[in-house]
Amino acid sequence: MKKLLVGAIALALTSGIAIAQDLLPLKIGAAGAVDHAPVFVGVERGIFAEHGLDAEVVMYQSGVDMVNGLLNGAQEVNVMGSVPYLSGLARGFPLVLIGHLHGDPNRDAYSDNQSIIASAGSGIGEGDIDALKGKRIGLPRGTGAEGFLLGVLGAAGVGEGDVELINVPPAELVTALNQGDVDAVAIWQPWGATAVTQVEGAVLVQAGGCPGCYDPGTILTTQSVVADNPETLERFMAAFAESQSWVRANNDAAAEINMRWIQGVELETMALALGSVSLDPRISTYTPEMYQAKTLPFLMGLGRIDEVFDPSDAINTQFLAAAEASNPEAFSDLEPIPAERKAY
Repeated sequence: MKKLLVGAIALALTSGIAIAQDLLPLKIGAAGAVDHAPVFVGVERGIFAEHGLDAEVVMYQSGVDMVNGLLNGAQEVNVMGSVPYLSGLARGFPLVLIGHLHGDPNRDAYSDNQSIIASAGSGIGEGDIDALKGKRIGLPRGTGAEGFLLGVLGAAGVGEGDVELINVPPAELVTALNQGDVDAVAIWQPWGATAVTQVEGAVLVQAGGCPGCYDPGTILTTQSVVADNPETLERFMAAFAESQSWVRANNDAAAEINMRWIQGVELETMALALGSVSLDPRISTYTPEMYQAKTLPFLMGLGRIDEVFDPSDAINTQFLAAAEASNPEAFSDLEPIPAERKAY
């Protein structure tokens, strides 16, 4: 586990924030993922400090380690995918969803962070899902990338048995595609954009658009943190929403900040990847409904959970509601949620 600790008091010296301000300590679990940009931006631009938080980022290599860190008190908040959250709930972990890292509260399907890329010699063209039949597809098995691929294949009438799935770690997918070990890959950002820009002749077969998929990013905490540190979480959510708003308005500058936190990705690729993600923190009624209708059945099919359940009791919108009420400007560029879909 690698820790990147940035003191908000030091940041205050460059951002004009009074050192005497009462700063609450907060540790945030994150990883080298492009959609974690609001965390990195919030630290580097002093947004967390402006909201009274002495923010530290704890970097992880895997979702499992990040969840364990949260449960063991190494940090108070995580930003990560939906699969670790739902798998953890199925195991009785006291996780609480307080917002989305990325998503769209007005859609009943979400897979914007995922894509399928084919090699030039595969014979697979843009949008030609049927051409994936009989092909070797590299991806990290048991992740959202597999759910996305199977959802896209199913929508096109292509069965799982019609393709050969090969387990490849995200960082090795570009090499596998370049060397011809696989004909195509399915993966999230920034690795999808990396494959497009670094594999000569690569074809973007499909980006997002999976009707049977629902995999928004999550902002997680625990029941004990909600009970013991509500003021910290309220400040965090207000700061995070503001940071997301800044990233949405400053894609290229945010990509440059990401470069200092994420290794092995070129700036052009980082900007391309970041521009493909919908950074919207809001929760709507679609969140629990589509988890039950789409994400949880997928996990049950993989044997990751035993049954589909209602995650509503592990969703808390009070901090998101407070953030939107206190700083509506941070949400002003987002499409309004219809009254019948509002969750807070």
